Amino acid sequence: MNILINLSTLKKGGGQNVALNFLESFSRIKENDHKIVFVVVNGSELDNFLKTRKYPFILYMPANPILRMIKEVFTGGFLIKKYSIDVIYTYFGVGLYPRNIPQISGSADSNIYFPEIDFWSSYTGLSKMIKVLIDKYRIWGLKRMTAIIYENKSMLIKGKELFGVKNSIFIKPSININYFYKDYYLPSNINQKSKKGLFLCGWQKNKNYEIIPLIAAILKKMDYDFHFIFTAPMDNSTAHLEFKQLLIDYDVTERISIIGGVKKEEIQSLYKQIDVVFLLSKLESFSNNIIEAWHFKKPLIISDDLWAKSICMDAAVYVNRDDEKEISSSIIEILENKDLRELIISNGNNMIGTYPSIDERTEKELDYIRYIYETN
Repeated sequence: MNILINLSTLKKGGGQNVALNFLESFSRIKENDHKIVFVVVNGSELDNFLKTRKYPFILYMPANPILRMIKEVFTGGFLIKKYSIDVIYTYFGVGLYPRNIPQISGSADSNIYFPEIDFWSSYTGLSKMIKVLIDKYRIWGLKRMTAIIYENKSMLIKGKELFGVKNSIFIKPSININYFYKDYYLPSNINQKSKKGLFLCGWQKNKNYEIIPLIAAILKKMDYDFHFIFTAPMDNSTAHLEFKQLLIDYDVTERISIIGGVKKEEIQSLYKQIDVVFLLSKLESFSNNIIEAWHFKKPLIISDDLWAKSICMDAAVYVNRDDEKEISSSIIEILENKDLRELIISNGNNMIGTYPSIDERTEKELDYIRYIYETN
């Protein structure tokens, strides 16, 4: 069996990190009985990793998505014939290769599975139209795949209901949390005795970071000593400047620290210094924040929505993501109620045991690729 593993849709962010885990595991498993052809963006981290392992078959696609799609359409058939490809696995996203051979794709675009939620509500005009068109393209691409791999069980169910996906499998994600350790030091202006909450995200409106000043104002009024740690970049972007203005408007500048990005090797040190983790997203297929909170034994406050409950079950505190009063009350309850806090942490620790190792997940993916190839 000759497999084309398409990684060209991944250039940065969480998807690329997950794919790097896959490649590291793949290099250990050593599928010597198959020819493996990798497709990546030239100069990406994925490309650099493959070069260090000296894989013989590495092909390149443009980083620009439009140019990539054009090249897939016009050269895909030639590549399949040249390398005698039997099956294609696009790790996340859509590849526009000929449909005469089986194609499997990983799907993590959670918003297309929940049309009842206006995911792009913060966008208007042309920018919103473009987002909607991209979603329609993703749905079209989803329907042309032979099979789909999901990391979220509710999305698998929705895929069948909404798009008629016939072949699909749910494989739990595996997160590499064995990072090299390096100390991380919080800003010196933060009172070490203050309780601290972590928003580990950037300027993505989906994460609902704009509610932080409102929560901080309520806790300040209650004279509850709590400090927010927010890892968005200090880049003077429009979002950054608007957020800084909110801190001034609500008079909570001293209670919120924007610390910028944190390196992988500093993650463990950062978690040691905080007391609670927030994930108030509108939608996610999965998030590293969840399993990191469980692993580092910190209570997780998360959106009270189907996507979150299907992942966390009884291992999180659920809140209305748009209700700053409810979130404030939940912060105080989880930090002051030792029994509840220990229960949530214990449940999270139990949940970790249900997740596969990186190698186990990779084996499951490869087994499914073989299955689809053999049955189509």
